Amino acid sequence: MAMPIEMTKPNVRVLMSPDASPAALRQLTYGMEEEGIPWEEGTREGMDALALSWEAAQASRLEVGLGLDRQFVVLHYSKLQQDQPLYRVPARQADQVRAIGANAARLVKKLPLKPLD
Repeated sequence: MAMPIEMTKPNVRVLMSPDASPAALRQLTYGMEEEGIPWEEGTREGMDALALSWEAAQASRLEVGLGLDRQFVVLHYSKLQQDQPLYRVPARQADQVRAIGANAARLVKKLPLKPLD
């Protein structure tokens, strides 16, 4: 008997620590939503934003991951070295966090990235 294969929809993965800021997550998802790219979020304990973003990028079929902890938001791409993400910004900088969300989507669409200033 053939077993069904579970297929996940292509999306940007967002992994966050339990103490991540809901406001930062909201800004991050607004940025992706503006660009029209789907995302999936999850929570992991005991990891910082860098480790979360790396794990998210490795798990994403689109190879783009975001990590969010209490202090930082990190954008990672699966083909980069684990300790060299594309962006790392303070979670309290709403405009930069939103731009990181948009840039995650733009990375998928192969469009120029938005400046973070």
